[in-house]
Amino acid sequence: MKIIHVHHHYWPVIGGLENAVKALAEEQARLGHEVHVVASTYGAANRPREEVINGVHVHRVKAIRLAGYPDLTYPLEYPDIIRNADIVHGHSQNSLFTMKMLEHAKRHSVKTAMHFMAVDALNDHPNPLVKLIGSKYSSKMTRKALKEFDIYMVRSLRDKELLTSKYGANADNIYYVPDGISNELLNTEYLGDQFRESRNITSDYVLYIGRLHPLKGIEYLIRAMRIVNNEVKDSLLIIIGPGDQRPYIDLTNKLGIRDRVLFLGYVSDREKIGALDASTALVLPSISNYVEVYPMVISEAWARQKPVIATTVGGIPYRVKNMENGILVPPRDVKALANAIITILTDKELARKLGARGRVNIKSWNEIAREALKLYEK
Repeated sequence: MKIIHVHHHYWPVIGGLENAVKALAEEQARLGHEVHVVASTYGAANRPREEVINGVHVHRVKAIRLAGYPDLTYPLEYPDIIRNADIVHGHSQNSLFTMKMLEHAKRHSVKTAMHFMAVDALNDHPNPLVKLIGSKYSSKMTRKALKEFDIYMVRSLRDKELLTSKYGANADNIYYVPDGISNELLNTEYLGDQFRESRNITSDYVLYIGRLHPLKGIEYLIRAMRIVNNEVKDSLLIIIGPGDQRPYIDLTNKLGIRDRVLFLGYVSDREKIGALDASTALVLPSISNYVEVYPMVISEAWARQKPVIATTVGGIPYRVKNMENGILVPPRDVKALANAIITILTDKELARKLGARGRVNIKSWNEIAREALKLYEK
């Protein structure tokens, strides 16, 4: 089968959706299919316009970006490979680049699949202008995608619920195809001792993994840790991920807990596994639906049998069930977040049970790739 995946970014751009498209494309190539990815040249640095990466044929096309927003990337050219594909699989109806590529495929009678994500997620964005204009744009693109394309997939059960309840889609035609997890995360040996030794860590700690962005709620997590440290002596917060650390370091100094919060920045996949293994729990304190459509870091924590403490935003409460495989708290509620962390840090048996239950809720990329292939053929 000749499969084409479409998104405005591809590797070397690193992000949740970019990583998911890359993993799915490479897994389908390993299964023996001819797999291509069409992306824009944005973020590609000095990479060639055409190359093969891990068995996937990558095509980068010229595009323009409106107002600096990645979702408003408009293609200026369309590769000929689209015309004779068996399926063109687009990722995110919010991406103008993806929508235009799939419309081009339809004009050439090629079967199309849209993987919806972040449906109406801008409705709670803290920027009033983004909330007003962005939500109208997103709603328009969602309706257009439901009208024009052939196969509808979602990464989040939240998105499926909205597509059926608000947009009138038939639930039987909306297929839940979440992101998978790598074999490395599922099968690598325990690396917690190595991580502790390499970083000279002896304390119990909770872990944050993700971008350092205001909508990720890191400020509230740091404030919660001041309360935690009054109750659980010698406890730590470790923060892993790219972004500007300075405002958060300033906050730890202001709160007097600078020695209780460790910023590691970007780390290798192997060190991330070690950090998860040695942690007591993963904490995801996000404050906006937009940034948590299908947070892969939850799957990563469950792959290492770690419980998740998270806020009730986006797709999180459709995956994390309170006191079943993690603990849910309201966004921006510092006290509730602190109490959840204290509960996990002081009850190791509860932490073990919640983490073990989470493991059963994830699938490998091989399983997800095969599910998508069945839908293409169907």
